[in-house]
Amino acid sequence: MKSVRIAGVLMTIGSALFLASTVAAQLKSPDDVKTGLRLLVQVSNDFKRQITAKNFPRIPREFKEYTESADAVRTAIQDEPAAFKAKVETRLKAAVAAFQKVSDMSSKTPDADKLMAEHGKAVAAMNALFELFPPELRPDPNAPAGRGAPKN
Repeated sequence: MKSVRIAGVLMTIGSALFLASTVAAQLKSPDDVKTGLRLLVQVSNDFKRQITAKNFPRIPREFKEYTESADAVRTAIQDEPAAFKAKVETRLKAAVAAFQKVSDMSSKTPDADKLMAEHGKAVAAMNALFELFPPELRPDPNAPAGRGAPKN
């Protein structure tokens, strides 16, 4: 009985890895996707730096940069299948909305602790977006500021 479960788990993991590698191989612009995702992380790290420095007036400008980075992801996947684009768009909208909330809070509630907590939620939404892409295209969203993409 246990060997059947283990075999099932291994098949599931193998299928997921195969699917992820298949998606990477099928992406029409993997370099553009990787760049777009890296930009999202860099701006997210900028949000965090501005919150830590209590430079609240700068945060709405960071949000503008975040939306520009989101547009770069949209452009990178524009030639992908409609079903994939729809999944990406749903999660991308959620991430943008989460960062919008941080931006809005920065002028209404300039409290670094509350903003950092909300930023954590925004990063979680961004991570959910990254899960749609193969690991080799994902930057590390928890990397130190300015180092969102590993050097290859």
